[in-house]
Amino acid sequence: MARTGVTMTEFAVLLLLSEAPDRRMRMSALAEASGVTPPRITRIIEGLSRHDLVRKERHTLDARGSEAVLTDAGLRAMHAAQPAHLASARRRVLDHIPADLLPGIAETLAKLAEVRHPHSEGHRPAPAAHPPVIP
Repeated sequence: MARTGVTMTEFAVLLLLSEAPDRRMRMSALAEASGVTPPRITRIIEGLSRHDLVRKERHTLDARGSEAVLTDAGLRAMHAAQPAHLASARRRVLDHIPADLLPGIAETLAKLAEVRHPHSEGHRPAPAAHPPVIP
């Protein structure tokens, strides 16, 4: 999405990192959470790193692995891009779902997320009853 300076996938990665403890995640966990392959997350992180939005660091306890760390500039970029990306999601998806169906869909998605990532690092439990309000 040219207006925001980050693509939807890059925005999703920045958002995931912003919600992770200490704004950092293992590269493998970030790839899984964002729904991309490990080689793809590496390319995304390298691109974001060139703009100082993230840093790639060796894992402190396991030097075999790396972590992506959201920088202050990355957090600012994520916040700046958020309104446009949320509006895009609303136009592309939510505006096509009848309002009376949203609570049930939100509950189903929350259950799917919990089954897929039960209490995993960097994931918050999704709200069960009501969808988020997206302006």
